[in-house]
Amino acid sequence: MKSSNLVLIPETVHSGTSVITGERQKAVGYYQGQGNSQSVRFIADDFPGLVTIQASLDTDPTVDSEWFNVYTFPGDSAVDGSTAITTDYSITIYGKFTWLRAIVSQFTDGEIGPITLSY
Repeated sequence: MKSSNLVLIPETVHSGTSVITGERQKAVGYYQGQGNSQSVRFIADDFPGLVTIQASLDTDPTVDSEWFNVYTFPGDSAVDGSTAITTDYSITIYGKFTWLRAIVSQFTDGEIGPITLSY
């Protein structure tokens, strides 16, 4: 079985940009027969904002309509991203997705990342 540890968003200190779209990375479903679980790790230091993990089932997604949301960090629906948090948090995401990417929004201060994908 192939084992990977990939960066969705590198370590980034706020520099005035409130939205960052990370590079797409091959998810576990890209490799036929590799299972259906992948872990995403979020590291944040005094970070107010949201991180949305998006997935695609397409072989080569090139437009936003080929992506869909699978998880939003922080995961508590009561949290709207306005409160700064410091954390090192991991979650397992299930699905035979071919690609995953992360989008950071409402990024107004602090530091995020790295956000990594492993399987």
